[in-house]
Amino acid sequence: MRSLSGPDKSSNLTIGFIPARWHSSRFEGKPLAKINGIPMIRRVYERALMAKNLDSVVVLTDDERINDYCSKREMRCIVIEDECRTGTDRCAKAIELVDGSKFVNIQGDEPLINPEAIDTLIEIHNDDIGVSNAFTKVQGMYKQHDTNIVKVVKNKLSLAQYFSRLPIPFAQKEEMPFNQQMGLYCFSRKMLEIFPRLDVGALEKAESVEMLRFLESGYDVQMVRVEDEGLSVDTMQDLKRVEEFLNAFN
Repeated sequence: MRSLSGPDKSSNLTIGFIPARWHSSRFEGKPLAKINGIPMIRRVYERALMAKNLDSVVVLTDDERINDYCSKREMRCIVIEDECRTGTDRCAKAIELVDGSKFVNIQGDEPLINPEAIDTLIEIHNDDIGVSNAFTKVQGMYKQHDTNIVKVVKNKLSLAQYFSRLPIPFAQKEEMPFNQQMGLYCFSRKMLEIFPRLDVGALEKAESVEMLRFLESGYDVQMVRVEDEGLSVDTMQDLKRVEEFLNAFN
């Protein structure tokens, strides 16, 4: 990781991080994949800049091609060369370099992220819990059985009970809406510092859902409902789906 001057941990800033790695088993070079001619990382960055409650937005990458693209377009970017298991682990590395008290992890594959969803998450975020995760209500459709889409069940206090790539809860008798977990997280500095120190448990390994690391270690994850289409890009088919969505409004 490239060293800069030490961060001001007392700074009351809210920073948006966009983890964007080059290598992906499902979609190599995804951050620079073009959606109607515009690379995905630029679309995410520009949407995040529209959020009123973010003081700054920073791309976090492991790749010089992404860094070069961002630098030429005055998009703030930090190269973190350390191996990171998840995007949140990459965010935890970045806070060693960045001022702020709250940090929002915004997925680099959410080109249509609603800026108001980011603002809502920040506004409802409970500092006493220190970890909040956005979700949206989804009616039964292709997403329910898409293992690239993470589902979440929560209790009456809006705390996460479990995350899974399988359809949960199981609708035994009738169709019902389910909660789609979005890759949109808000952390206090303290909880983001704690995250990489926690053991990676069996459930996180099995589901490949990083928020399970908090649950397995006995921490709460606050769920915050937001309004968003929840159109993430994990495959080329997803990218085409986003283009179709955009073209429908043009």
